[in-house]
Amino acid sequence: MENPFNTDNTPKRSTLLTVFLIFTFIGSGISFLSNAYVSLAFEQTIAFVEDAIDDDSMAGLGALLEQSLASMERLGIGGFLLSALLALVSLIGAVLMWKLNKRGFHFYASAQIVMLFTPMLFGMIKFPGMLETLLTAIFIFVYARELKVFAKPVEE
Repeated sequence: MENPFNTDNTPKRSTLLTVFLIFTFIGSGISFLSNAYVSLAFEQTIAFVEDAIDDDSMAGLGALLEQSLASMERLGIGGFLLSALLALVSLIGAVLMWKLNKRGFHFYASAQIVMLFTPMLFGMIKFPGMLETLLTAIFIFVYARELKVFAKPVEE
């Protein structure tokens, strides 16, 4: 039986929220690191992919590598920097949500929605992909559903 005199109203993070946040830490962390690396070493990365295209042992991946190279060149350093920044904002949002701060949800959701449409800015796609849209929607839906356990923002 629950103690009627328990006055501990501290919000608790649910297991579902914890699992989704761990996935977000992994995904956004890898996205931040990889995009930041490519933007900082853009020319070297392009040269590496070009060498891989010419490598006989990679002959089976030639078409895929050429498509990747074209995408990378179209996106350019600015696209990778923007992607790294959005991944960082998403990661900051996840850290705030881990601390049960509602602002984290807004950081995360905003960054993910902009990230979904970023390839359109660079003329890479006409519409976001169905899988990316579905995954983004699922994560935002789960986080929105969990907002009730988040602490109210502290007035500054």
